[in-house]
Amino acid sequence: MSSSAVTLPSQPISFALEEAASTAELVTQEIGGNVTMSRALAESAHGLTLNESRVMMLAMRCINPRHSPYQYAKATEYVKVRVTAAEFGKLANLLPDAKGYTNRAAYDGLKAACEKLYERSITWKDGKKIKKSRWVFASVYHADEAWAEISFAPTLTPHLFMLNERFVRYRLEFARGLRSIYSTSLLRLLMTQKDTRFKSISLEDFRLAMDVPENYRYADIKRYCITAAVKELNDKADIHIEWSETKKSRAVTSLQFHFTFVKTDGTRQAQLDLE
Repeated sequence: MSSSAVTLPSQPISFALEEAASTAELVTQEIGGNVTMSRALAESAHGLTLNESRVMMLAMRCINPRHSPYQYAKATEYVKVRVTAAEFGKLANLLPDAKGYTNRAAYDGLKAACEKLYERSITWKDGKKIKKSRWVFASVYHADEAWAEISFAPTLTPHLFMLNERFVRYRLEFARGLRSIYSTSLLRLLMTQKDTRFKSISLEDFRLAMDVPENYRYADIKRYCITAAVKELNDKADIHIEWSETKKSRAVTSLQFHFTFVKTDGTRQAQLDLE
């Protein structure tokens, strides 16, 4: 897929999400919708904290990836979406407070994420080129109404809209309650091969896609980015992962991940409907 930018116009457009009847209902219901992006975006370094990643996943699930951005807007409009504190709290698996209201941590997490999103950039490979882009054109937190307005950066448009091939899609529910950014990153990376349920990746590309700190040795990568992330996904997501490493001499050069989708009752499925 071409990574050239699609020029978007200058005024925003909103995609309203249907809100649940109450906070209690929102917490108990499964999170609807899918996270969809280009394969290049899925295999890139997202450069986000866990809370920022939650906001962007919620934002991406608002988009119909098969449509053109112009299908929803006039010729002079940017694309923006709404993310509420209640939705954020549900994805983070934060229980309501004693009075049944949205957990205070959801408001704080959404606000903090919005304050930093404009500074965050995403890095991906395009052949031999390394490209970078901002995630958002703008982010606004509406404190009185507890929701955020996220405007996507125009350079990401070809990675989010009109995706007819080489795109990645997974259920947002898979990411619910994850407590590590490495778990959300590994989930996204594995979903690039959800049809074959096998992902082989060089250690170099794994470092990039997982945003591994430069000072991490392989022992650190194995402990924090692989072992801990695999355990959390096996425990919390409807997925079972096994992994191995390939060595050249004594150095690890690549990683292999085998995974299957699992029903909530623990039985395995040959195929899980992610549409």
